[in-house]
Amino acid sequence: MELRKLTPYLLILPTLGWVFFVVIYPAVFNIALSFSNIRYGTEHFRFVGLNIYAYILFEEARFWHAFVNTLIWTAGNLLLQTAIGLGGALLLNQAFRGREVLRSLIILPWVIPTIVASLIWRWILEPDLGILNNLLYYFGILRGKPIVYLGSPDLAMLSVMIINTWKLAPFAIVLILAALQTIPRELYESAAIDGASALDRFRYITMPMLTPMLTFVGFIAFVWNFNAFDIIWLITEGGPGNATETLPILLFRRAFLEYRMNQAAAIATLMLLFLITISFLLLRRRRE
Repeated sequence: MELRKLTPYLLILPTLGWVFFVVIYPAVFNIALSFSNIRYGTEHFRFVGLNIYAYILFEEARFWHAFVNTLIWTAGNLLLQTAIGLGGALLLNQAFRGREVLRSLIILPWVIPTIVASLIWRWILEPDLGILNNLLYYFGILRGKPIVYLGSPDLAMLSVMIINTWKLAPFAIVLILAALQTIPRELYESAAIDGASALDRFRYITMPMLTPMLTFVGFIAFVWNFNAFDIIWLITEGGPGNATETLPILLFRRAFLEYRMNQAAAIATLMLLFLITISFLLLRRRRE
């Protein structure tokens, strides 16, 4: 074969090698590990079939608790981030003084490193010394005992959810705002001339034109939040108790704290299958 015909394959060979060693090989090894007896990483590989999956799915109540927490976490973040993203984009698409400055500042929470944002919010929500409770006391809203946010099983999940939304919603705002600016102004002008109200213009022009971007933002938010680990671990470590323990947190504990590598691999494989299934259904619905 001529060198000219081989050139395209040679150019993509480094990328294919990177994908194989960084994505495909670890994924295949993880799946194989989930069918083995390996716990600490030093045993000889022995095939045990579906025993690990049977134990996790039918005997491990903690897995299902983490799964429910993951669904609550993912759905809550998805709704908040999409709604705030749409509302923020509609606001920043209007003409007002200081709009350009606000557009520049809105992205700041997203670019702040997660560990920095986590430490800041842990200090803000600290019951006795945190600024939030002190402001509530100052304005007379809070008079009794201080509110415990991150240490309360009832408020911890909601608190971390709000923090995560504060950090990721700017990304949704920027994408939706970019989509808004691609809508021709002539459509709104023609609709206004025909007597369409602002609500009608939003319903029949804005939303249909934004649907592809909203679907994309929702899909990205779903995948990111379902796999979220760092912000939950840095703020609550899955606590108090296991109130904020999601599947990524449980996976981390099984692999690196309890050294049950085969169980961690099985949890990772189940997460992958769930994500593939939901992604397939979402993309199929979008195509329809």
